[in-house]
Amino acid sequence: MKNKAKENILITVSALRKIMEIFFGPFLIAYFIKTSKEGLLDLSIYNISSYFIIAIVGLVISYIIRNKFQIEMFRVGVVLNFFYILSIIILKERILNYLYIVSFLYGISAICYCFPYNLFIASQIENKDREEYEVKRKTVSLLVSVLTPIILGSLITTTDFHITAIIIAILSLVQIVLSFFIKPRENKNYKFTLFSSYQKLRANKEINTIFKVEFLKGFNLSDAVLTVIVTVLILNAFKTDMNLGVITSVSSVITIFLSFLYSKIFKKKDDKLVILTCSIIPVLCLFVLLLFTNDITLVFYHFGYNIFINILTMIIDIRLFNISNTKLIKEENEIEFWAIREVILNIGRILGYFILFLIVLLKKEEYINYFLIFLTLTITVMGFLVTRIKKHMNG
Repeated sequence: MKNKAKENILITVSALRKIMEIFFGPFLIAYFIKTSKEGLLDLSIYNISSYFIIAIVGLVISYIIRNKFQIEMFRVGVVLNFFYILSIIILKERILNYLYIVSFLYGISAICYCFPYNLFIASQIENKDREEYEVKRKTVSLLVSVLTPIILGSLITTTDFHITAIIIAILSLVQIVLSFFIKPRENKNYKFTLFSSYQKLRANKEINTIFKVEFLKGFNLSDAVLTVIVTVLILNAFKTDMNLGVITSVSSVITIFLSFLYSKIFKKKDDKLVILTCSIIPVLCLFVLLLFTNDITLVFYHFGYNIFINILTMIIDIRLFNISNTKLIKEENEIEFWAIREVILNIGRILGYFILFLIVLLKKEEYINYFLIFLTLTITVMGFLVTRIKKHMNG
């Protein structure tokens, strides 16, 4: 398969996944809030369970696919994802009675999908092409993000959440078909040495910094508790899924333009100023929201958060995949690197949702604002850490 064909298939699979993530993300959050008396509490339990499963099962999967079964595991993840969506359709409002079962199914499907997919991206895209690929993938994902929230929001508002879930299930079947066009890399016979590899990897300053960044990313950016809090604030202010969809779509359009600008201006230049700008603007928008609390400043904060963390996440991912494809991480330690990264990322997620769980359980909802401030400030800390990691454009 030619490189461009590989890229296009991986990008298409990623775009389909993005549609599902939008459905799993803001709209599933909205569904929990509307159908549960203890929406945030149930959401916290659901996410803590899901990410605990992802972290633990990720270690098991990394051992299984050490030398083979990578593409097979990816297909298992896509198929399980279909059954996860099917469970949402079948259970309907009863999903709240089966939170642990559904979260277990989501966790298994997500890690079976994501772990092999990350390996495909790391090994099949050369570092010199990584930035171009990531910008292209991000642009396609954002184009999907422009239309999907409006379409899903209007479908849920005018028809039914479960009819929308059926459409998502059909897209999952398309993903299953596409998985047969992805070719795994050549198998190597390496032993699985998690603990010794962790000691070796952590000894390198850049890799250790990457691990810190991934922890913070799990805490505040990537499927993190901050996303839930911002979504709930927007939903409470603007009431309907349609409004949520429109606001998300507009921010995606702006992000596409800025991502394109980044790719043209900073491909071969120092991008530290961009990184720091992306990590500081959400904080500035938050202070505007706190000083002048109204619907307009809330949307302003949502844009500042959503737009600039998307760009920041893209830059982090470029560095993450590039460093995994360098001599800093020997080929025999690559699986361990991704396994450790998954554990650290999900510890960050679990910690964030556990704090939210405690706030809601103790009925200290006023503390959510303080938690929001703290989470947003950690984005700036993460930005400073990212500036310490080289681009590694040439491997």
